[in-house]
Amino acid sequence: MDNNLESDWNKLLYKISEDFNVDADLNGTLLLIGIQEREEGFKESYSKEDKMALINLATCRLLMKWNYYSIEGYGEDKWPIFKKNKMIPPFTKDKEELLLKSSIVEYFKENAYLEA
Repeated sequence: MDNNLESDWNKLLYKISEDFNVDADLNGTLLLIGIQEREEGFKESYSKEDKMALINLATCRLLMKWNYYSIEGYGEDKWPIFKKNKMIPPFTKDKEELLLKSSIVEYFKENAYLEA
């Protein structure tokens, strides 16, 4: 991970930890993005299934930036329906994590939560 990304990632995790009184990590950050994208507000607890759905929503949303997915509509439950535009290359775990972290940092910068 380059120094700027690593620095921004650590700043983001610290800010989330302080603001939400949690130990922030990759999956927790994806969960927050999923909650934000769902636009229903924060609930005190989520089932494992709900967490997985929100993390998936966040991941697809983040990968839209790289044109891996696009939204083709919304279901009756108002969840976005994603269309896969191209196959995601078989990244190593480290490369996949780097892509997600980079996308997460950009997401929070674009939404004015983290300084650009």
